[in-house]
Amino acid sequence: MAFTIDQADDHSVVAFDGDLDSAEVQDVRTDMNALIESGRAIVFDLSRVEFIDSSGIGLIVHAYRALSAKRAKVVIYGASDQPLELLKATQLDRFVKFAASLQDARAAVAAA
Repeated sequence: MAFTIDQADDHSVVAFDGDLDSAEVQDVRTDMNALIESGRAIVFDLSRVEFIDSSGIGLIVHAYRALSAKRAKVVIYGASDQPLELLKATQLDRFVKFAASLQDARAAVAAA
């Protein structure tokens, strides 16, 4: 799996491609910790994620908790099929904003 990080003025977009599982979380951990330390909002682009497991959920929850303490937002964009089902089954959608488009996600992190 590959991931990219796109830096914008007030947030970062982290896009994953493939599975977001324990192996991928290990690969992205250092970069994610740096993003979280920066205190910038994060948009998780899951539009190309086919499978997510508890490690992927844990990554998102960790980012949400740490950034909430810094008054920054986390938004999820593009989740569908199995990833969306699991995210909703864990009730993550009660805490983290889900956006219908990347433009909506960027607007959500910019909103006060």
